[in-house]
Amino acid sequence: MKLSRRLRKIMIEMAFLVGMILDLVWWHVWYLTVLSSLYFIYDYISYRREAILSFRASRPVREAMTLRDVKEIENRYTSLEAFSVPEKRAMTRPPLDRYFYYVRYQRAQMLLDKYASGAKRVLDLGCGFGLNTLYVCQNLETAATGVDLDHLKLIEASRRAADSPLCKEVAFVTGDACHPPFKASSFDCILMAEALEHLIRPEKGIAACKDLLCDGGTLILTTPSHHNLNYSSNPLIVLEKLLSLVWDGLLPPYHNLHAQSEYNRKNPESRYGIHYHFSYQNLSTLLHSSGFKSILKGSFEMEIPLFPIIELLFRGELDRIRKFVGPIELVLARLPLVKYLGQHLIWVAQKIVD
Repeated sequence: MKLSRRLRKIMIEMAFLVGMILDLVWWHVWYLTVLSSLYFIYDYISYRREAILSFRASRPVREAMTLRDVKEIENRYTSLEAFSVPEKRAMTRPPLDRYFYYVRYQRAQMLLDKYASGAKRVLDLGCGFGLNTLYVCQNLETAATGVDLDHLKLIEASRRAADSPLCKEVAFVTGDACHPPFKASSFDCILMAEALEHLIRPEKGIAACKDLLCDGGTLILTTPSHHNLNYSSNPLIVLEKLLSLVWDGLLPPYHNLHAQSEYNRKNPESRYGIHYHFSYQNLSTLLHSSGFKSILKGSFEMEIPLFPIIELLFRGELDRIRKFVGPIELVLARLPLVKYLGQHLIWVAQKIVD
């Protein structure tokens, strides 16, 4: 496999880190420690500077964003042949990212197995292509409804439902997650998997969930985290992320925009959609202030330097990546503090009875 820019940076960081550790423990020549320290300080300052400049540059786009803009950007990419079905979307990604793309569905479905098995009606809010909605019908034998703003995704979701004899009690509705077209207390469980970050006003989406859930109903969330390590082994960045679990004010601002690729102020795309990253604290505050109590907190998709190296060693073979990365990630997801440093937060909350 060709060395990506990400992998080259990972190898440079690890070379400096190993050199610094060896110098401190055995060699004691000190110039390696000084050189490594200067590199990590420069890298840390550059990372924070770029985050601030990207946030400022993206502000006019972000503040002018409307629901119509969000819908248009979703329709635009779904209409592309490479993005028309989830399998094709996965193939546009490098092997490691492709593995994690499927893990997002697996994690949501594991949560559904545990927290939605006794539900009579489940709502998949921001359902996309409806893979999790269909999973509820096929595996939990529960009535499920999927809602998404992008009607093109729902056409594909409906086609898949029609091809499955087990999906008799499933419906797909085009709608806004902040104003879903259902009566209050209509659902026992709501899943929002990778959807909250696309809402212009996430607090309205959470308020809608509370309104739609019956008393004691369960909300299952997965959403991008602002604490993710982004494959960095820079000690300053790792320390920042760990300390941010106590005080998220340490984190630099995030641009909150996304299209086919992450926002790049030097080479912006023509259109962007909303893509918030949430800290542990602001998601917790958002849920508790909206009338929910937390049942489960964690994260997944650990972005540690070892994983891209495994990808390289296995030449991008997805089965071998899954065999090694999967068990390591599950161990990391159980470690104190570390379990919150994944790319995506996992949250299960229960509606408090008024």
